[in-house]
Order: sequence, then C-alpha cells, then structure tokens
Amino acid sequence: MNLKLEGKVALCMASAAGLGKGIAMEMAREGAKVMICTAAPFADQLAAAQDDIEKETGNRPFAEICDVNDGESIKELVDKTVTDLGDIFALANMCPGPKPGEFEKFTDEDWTGAFNMCLLSYIRTIRAVLPSMKRLGKGRIVNSTSSSVKDCLDNLILSNTMRMGVVGMSKTLAGEVGKDNILVNVIGPGRIGTQRILNLNAVRAERAGVSVEEYEKLDLKSFPMGRYGTTDEYGRLAAFLLSEANTYISGQTILLDGAMTRAY
Repeated sequence: MNLKLEGKVALCMASAAGLGKGIAMEMAREGAKVMICTAAPFADQLAAAQDDIEKETGNRPFAEICDVNDGESIKELVDKTVTDLGDIFALANMCPGPKPGEFEKFTDEDWTGAFNMCLLSYIRTIRAVLPSMKRLGKGRIVNSTSSSVKDCLDNLILSNTMRMGVVGMSKTLAGEVGKDNILVNVIGPGRIGTQRILNLNAVRAERAGVSVEEYEKLDLKSFPMGRYGTTDEYGRLAAFLLSEANTYISGQTILLDGAMTRAY
C-alpha cells in the first residue's frame, strides 16, 4: 500500500527512543520529512536516534530539543519545523509516562506534573500545529496513550486519569476539525518492549517479591501471543493513521496490544 507520505512533514514528539522513535522510523521509511525531538537531558539519545533512523531508512530526520512540559518550547519547535521543513501534515503526540503509585501517595504537585506532561502537552502541541494543517487543507494527528484507556492498570492512577483525558479531547477535536480534512485518532499501546515497560516491570517485580526475570516470565503467560509488542509494530499502525492512505478513520481509539485487553 502506498501511504503517500513522500515529502510530507511529520512532527514526532518525544521521539528519541521507544514508541516515539518507532513512529519516526516508519515515517522516515515512507519518505516523510521527519522532525524528532526530546528534552535536553536526553540530547545524546537524539543524535543516536538520527543515526539509527538514517541507517535503517536512508532518510535522516531533523532533530531539535523540546521540553513537552514547557509551552514555549513546544511553540518554538513547531515554528522551527514549519520554517525549515514546511507546513506540518502529520503530528504524532507522545510523552513520557508519569510515575507509578497509589492515590494516597500523590501530592498536588504530582497531579499537576502528570497533567502538564500527559494531557496539556498534547493540547499545546495540537494548538500550535493546527494553523499549519489548515493552510495545507489537510492533516493527521495521532495521540499516543495506553491500553489503560480501555482497562485501567493497577498502580498507574496518574497515567490512567490523564490518558482518558486525551481520549475525550481527541474524540471531541475530531468532530471539530473534520471539516478541515484533519483526522484525529488515539493509539493505546499495551505492553510494548520499551524502557518504560522494563522500568514498570522492575517496580511490579519488587512488589511481588520476585526477580524481574521471574516476573516477566509469569507476565508473558497471560499474553495471548506470548510476547510483548515491538516499536516497529507500533510505528506501522501510527504511520497508516498519519498517512493519506487513511481517509476516513477519525475520532477512534485503537489498541495495539496483541489481544491482551479483554474490555471492549
């Protein structure tokens, strides 16, 4: 299938590693002009991601530092992308996951931080990108969340709360910008083999009183496919939703979880 992404500008947030990098990799493979970004403390990962993506696809992405917790930093990134690459057709919204824990252990500062990172950053980025898409007369937005939007995950109350906010925002936005030929969707990843999952598994193993290796072995027994997903699999789904091959899917939440989630 021709995704018709050749030469189109794609902005991939929080994309120096993990799921964001998986999306950027696939968009580059399809010939898009890709902008990747990460926060300043991870600048070394950004350069490595550029090299990895170029080596795999022959298409070197552009790269900038951006703190998703800072509205001005997001605006500067969007302005830089438009100035250097052109109007943005595809936006892949991504952010780091908030810390795990139980309700009574979190302060107002924890809740505010999770809101800024996992919901407000998406809102700010979309707000900055929409004028560019409207100039083009078309656009695609994918907001990455979690399978928890269908079935809440234990010990992740900050994530569970903010991810559902993204779904509500995306569904409403899709109805508002459909007239502009802008499609908005949500992808909820299940267990994808990223550093985030390794970190969460370490927490869960400690709570269960077993080693990480023992926990993962037991964990995978509950997976219908017996394995975690890959960032390549995630990137392929996102690339389709972000492409002109997708002409009528909008306002939807799609899980990529290998049938792990049992809720409808």
